Amino acid sequence: MPLPNIRLLIAPLILGAGLSVGACRGAGRWLGELFRERPPSPLDSMSVASDVRLDSLGYLVGSFVGEGTSRAVHLLSSDTALVAGLVRRYRRDLLQADQPWGPLAREGVVSLGSAGGRRTTGSPRIEHAAVGSPLGQTGVVPRAILLRGSSCGSRGTQVEIIVDQDRGSRGPPLRGPVLGSLTRTDSSAPQTKPEFRRREPLAPPATALADELVARTGRAMDSMLAARFPSLVLRGPADARIETNTLSDVDAADVISFRSAPEKVRFAVSLRERRITAGHDTLLAATVMAWDSAGAWQQTIFRPTLLSFRRGRLAPYGALRRSIFWRRLQPISDFGFQRDNLWMEQVDVAEGSVIWGIIQPGGNVVVAAAEVDSPCR
Repeated sequence: MPLPNIRLLIAPLILGAGLSVGACRGAGRWLGELFRERPPSPLDSMSVASDVRLDSLGYLVGSFVGEGTSRAVHLLSSDTALVAGLVRRYRRDLLQADQPWGPLAREGVVSLGSAGGRRTTGSPRIEHAAVGSPLGQTGVVPRAILLRGSSCGSRGTQVEIIVDQDRGSRGPPLRGPVLGSLTRTDSSAPQTKPEFRRREPLAPPATALADELVARTGRAMDSMLAARFPSLVLRGPADARIETNTLSDVDAADVISFRSAPEKVRFAVSLRERRITAGHDTLLAATVMAWDSAGAWQQTIFRPTLLSFRRGRLAPYGALRRSIFWRRLQPISDFGFQRDNLWMEQVDVAEGSVIWGIIQPGGNVVVAAAEVDSPCR
């Protein structure tokens, strides 16, 4: 009996091994691509909708944007559904044709009383309250819940919760931008006194890196505007000088460090920079982006906008275009995760309004927002 040709037997094995290696490499690349971090879709603007709700037992639960002063911390929400729900439950005398807006406007400010957990009727209840700030997280005690009416009806109404720092929660005085969190816990779980949890501070970017981050943002902003307005030729002014982390709104940028994960630091840039058209009109371009130090990570948080100057003042550039820009970026300690949120102001020059808002950059999610200035006030 003739012996089999060894080459004919080995060839399929080699071919199979080669295909297996190629398949493994392809699967590895596929898995690597599947788990590779990708930038979330950018936002157009911040809305004032919120996750705050009033549960069946009358407890307020959810997130508020706010700011601390030397007197107290003020947590705000402009969620009209929340305002209407509170009036229908606790102040039905303010309803008119099942709507509270007219009576609220006439009253101006309505107090719903204190917010202690022992109260069962007459006012909402808050079981646990804490705030996150650039310094960390600390427990707070609610002092009052107010409803603020508006001359514009539903728009401009507010829920305001005034809180003081819990005496049992050690930490620095609460001033500046904050994220308020109202929660409930399982009654069977052990109750612990809230304690101050320090946010590990991050060094601001060095001057050279801050300049590079602003330059990167400017180039990316111009590229996005060119794709959106292909017929619009824009150039930077010859005398442009960007002020960093000041109170200026024109030719200015906020550049901050923030923690996107426990061991990962990125940088957020809010840029407001002049651009000149071919017809010598002066515009203001604005955007908010996030970067890593090397420029390998690029994330657009808010799509760029264009505004015009009219008699030295900012105005909408086109009737149907967004007329907003962003300023006052600050990193805020998040709850439940070792990462930061971004606190900022959104200014609408067409409406003359200002919104305080908090963004979670991991998903470009609006955590909380409230309109703090408008023609209605």
